[in-house]
Amino acid sequence: MPEKQTRESIEADLNASEIDRAVAKLQEAKRAMEEFERRLQDEEREWEITPVPSKPLVERMAAIGMSKEVIDYVSDMLGAVTKIGLGRMDEIPHRIRRDLTETPDAEISALDQLQNILDARRR
Repeated sequence: MPEKQTRESIEADLNASEIDRAVAKLQEAKRAMEEFERRLQDEEREWEITPVPSKPLVERMAAIGMSKEVIDYVSDMLGAVTKIGLGRMDEIPHRIRRDLTETPDAEISALDQLQNILDARRR
């Protein structure tokens, strides 16, 4: 659950550089993934499955009975994150782009602009 923002944290967010905001978002995503991993391991133990973090995530999710819809969604999201890391944001389906952002239009536009910058640097 997100913490309530204080006046100081709001001011810090407003004064943060674009890189600082990106780093903060990545750190937040990392914490969320660590929490997901912890919960998945707890669930595996309840099913009397030895947690094996090196095993593919979607296989582990299937082993504890998660629905195909949830597994497919997580798989799509992980694929999108990989594409972002490789600078191939143009390959991310629009529906996934929208889910990855809090404010779809502004953030999708920002993703497009970032892709254009990366493409220009490659040339």
